Amino acid sequence: MIRAFLLLTLLGSLGWWLDREHHAGRFQKVDELFLDFLVANSRDRFEQTAAKAAETPVVLVKMRAADRKEYAGWPPRPLDWQMVFKGLHAFEPSVIVIPEALNWGKPPPEFTREAAEALLPFPSIVMGIEAQLAPDADSPAFLGGFDEALPRFQKVAGELNKVPALGALIVAPDEMLRRQAEVGVTITRKDKDHTLLPYAVQEGGRLRPTVLAQTLARASGTPYLAHRLLLGSGAGAYLANGGFVPLLSGGEMIIDTKQAVPEVDALNLMTSDLAGAVTDADKQNLGRGKVVIIGTDDDAGGGIARLHAQALASVLVMPRIQILPAYAQWIVWTLAAGAGFWLVFRVPKKNALTRGLGLIFAALVIGFLAFQSALLWCPPTLPAALLAASTLFARIAGAVRG
Repeated sequence: MIRAFLLLTLLGSLGWWLDREHHAGRFQKVDELFLDFLVANSRDRFEQTAAKAAETPVVLVKMRAADRKEYAGWPPRPLDWQMVFKGLHAFEPSVIVIPEALNWGKPPPEFTREAAEALLPFPSIVMGIEAQLAPDADSPAFLGGFDEALPRFQKVAGELNKVPALGALIVAPDEMLRRQAEVGVTITRKDKDHTLLPYAVQEGGRLRPTVLAQTLARASGTPYLAHRLLLGSGAGAYLANGGFVPLLSGGEMIIDTKQAVPEVDALNLMTSDLAGAVTDADKQNLGRGKVVIIGTDDDAGGGIARLHAQALASVLVMPRIQILPAYAQWIVWTLAAGAGFWLVFRVPKKNALTRGLGLIFAALVIGFLAFQSALLWCPPTLPAALLAASTLFARIAGAVRG
């Protein structure tokens, strides 16, 4: 009875303390390392996902170079953009993304203010600033007064030196337009036969998210305080609600330029008041709550808007990491405590250490297999600690013989 009372007190006190510390984030690093290990061994589950056009919540609204005569000017003028924005109001997109910098010089041309006002109904807008990379991280970046406007990652682990270095911001959206939006760096890079979109760029020892990362943060509801970026081996970005973005070691994403993306001709939106201008196919593609990327396009691939649409289309249909719900975690903790009682009362103390370590190893293997099969995981800190404490107790005060 005394041993049972002492063990129950030990495990109860340890469990209460660990649960409190876990909620305070004290053991978050341990759990994150375990999750990183699980994800690193299951990357094919994410990387082999190919989005079908009908499944992705992304749509590309393209201003075709072949139709340039239909626009007020080329590149499209503020009046053209205003009409496209108005045409999108009825579809209530969740995020509007404009990767190319909308700037027509000084003084702003006619209808710039009206184009900015047409953005007001949209809840979330990300606009790109044209930028270029630096030859190395030691070169100071020219930010042109945008230091405070550009967000930064708060949670980064790994080798920062592999991340592309920002050289300079070249062209920013017109001031009236960017008042309604979050602005970010737009950069693409070629590497042999691949087109890369950096997820982050380094600047002055900090990592700045690009338009790609900013859009995913908004689409997934991930604040930058919780947006975790892992670099080096097993690189990737963790988003809210189990989202994960597999990346190269330097925080870049390889774009599948054959990725299918639903497309809508911007001219149809500009003439949406005319009967039949917005087709049933357009209405289905635009839907409600979509991530809408808008930009000029020549239908040949490789355009900045199309590349972002393809990247987002592939990421937003990837499977999500699932964490055990709270009640299921309590069941796991209870099983761990039950295993502890078995160690103390049924296992000879001379065998307690090997049996206890065996139980911990078995629990980790089960967790590994569950993640491999269903991307389901349980934070290991508390159950592993309960088993470890029980093992030590059994080694000291366990059964003399089985």
